[in-house]
Amino acid sequence: MARPGITYEQVAATADALVGRGEKPTIQTIRDALGTGSPNTIHRHLTAWRSAQAPAERAPARLRDELAAAISDEIERQASTARAEAEAEALEARQTADELAAAGEVLEAEAEDLRAEAAMLTAERDEARGALAEASKELERLRVDLDRERATAETARAETAKIAARLETVTEQRDEARKTVQQAQEQRDSAQAQAQESRQAAAVADTKAQAAQDQVKALRADLDAAREATKHAAAEHRAEIKSIRDEAKAEIGAQRNAAQEQIAALRADLEAERAALKQAETAHREEIQKLREQARADLAAAQERVDKLVAQMQKEQKKG
Repeated sequence: MARPGITYEQVAATADALVGRGEKPTIQTIRDALGTGSPNTIHRHLTAWRSAQAPAERAPARLRDELAAAISDEIERQASTARAEAEAEALEARQTADELAAAGEVLEAEAEDLRAEAAMLTAERDEARGALAEASKELERLRVDLDRERATAETARAETAKIAARLETVTEQRDEARKTVQQAQEQRDSAQAQAQESRQAAAVADTKAQAAQDQVKALRADLDAAREATKHAAAEHRAEIKSIRDEAKAEIGAQRNAAQEQIAALRADLEAERAALKQAETAHREEIQKLREQARADLAAAQERVDKLVAQMQKEQKKG
């Protein structure tokens, strides 16, 4: 908003007071007396005040002789001509000064508008900085969420390691079962060898053969029982191993897929957020830089025009 200027009445009253004190009213003396005021506005009002002042009439010189009268007439004629030319030049100078003053006021208004625009740009810059700070906070929150998801994935990996350990224990139990079956087979082979020996001994002695047959039957019964027990245990172990393995695979696969999907989603969101923030920050910086450069250029141009006008007005005052 432009500041209120001084009035013609203030300038006229100050000029009258200066004349009353025997001083010459100028732009600087009036501005010093008022303590404020634009040089362009003071010049415009001071020109109007000077135009309102009645010029003092000169009393023509009277001489007694004809030569003095002729000289007086010639001097009066030349003075009238010079006065007319001076008044014409003064009028033209006042018109030029009025135009310069009006242009100066326009430039002052433009400068005030530029200052207001610069203040608005400063406010927009502060607002952009606030938005950037909020975006930084959001990015930090996303980082915290990503760390939390990483911890969850680490927990899933620990659970997977536990399941793998359980699977290793089951594998060891399976190996023990295989050893048991192998021992039973060895016992069967030993029993078969003993039966063979018994059959050979039976050919020599029927009594020993009968005893050997009985022993072989008993061993076969024990072997069958051991074989049945071994098959049953092996089947149970195989079923348990298969169940544990299937559960472990399903659980590990589900956890791995869920963790990978969450991590991929978080990474995508984080990358998108980073790209958006970087683009917004770059756009704000470029816009603020352009506005600053434009404002500086406009202010410099306006200041240069004002300086030129002030210099021209000072020249006009010196000529006056």
